[in-house]
Amino acid sequence: MTTTRPDPITPDMRARLSANSDGKLTSQQWREIVTEPLATLLLLLVPAIILLRARVFYLVAGGGWLIGLLLLVVLGGVILLRAVRYARAPIHVGIFRAGEQFRPFWMFWKREVFFDESGKQVRFGKRLAPAARRQAGERYLIYYLKDREEWVLLSIAPADHPDAARWKPSPAFQTRLTGRSRR
Repeated sequence: MTTTRPDPITPDMRARLSANSDGKLTSQQWREIVTEPLATLLLLLVPAIILLRARVFYLVAGGGWLIGLLLLVVLGGVILLRAVRYARAPIHVGIFRAGEQFRPFWMFWKREVFFDESGKQVRFGKRLAPAARRQAGERYLIYYLKDREEWVLLSIAPADHPDAARWKPSPAFQTRLTGRSRR
């Protein structure tokens, strides 16, 4: 009796791999990376709201709504600047060897460790891909962005997966990478 292992690549990851192989972000990846600062800002606003809840009426009645409007404009500007920055960001691809086993979600502070083909350690600071099980020492096809000082993992698949040939970079990927790298 043979047992078949479940496919480690989810339909969502397949869609991400397909879009990333053309050098594009999926709409979900785009939203996540552009609106990333919102979570931090909203967390910082919670204590301010708690402290000011009794005085909100007086602020609104006394012209404090202008401050709120100004904050919304600044927030919109931040999101717009991020959208422009990531609209032209080149997507990179590589084959990497996993440096550690899959870690639980609650260990979010740890960076994911991989090794490139030359053996150099690569740490992905952010992840825009769903969690995927991996084995230490196995090779993975990874699409990623280089965002200033850290790398952002976009999609990941085992390099020896039966469908891995479908997720290799397409000619459109190379065209986009060349065009975006010049800017």
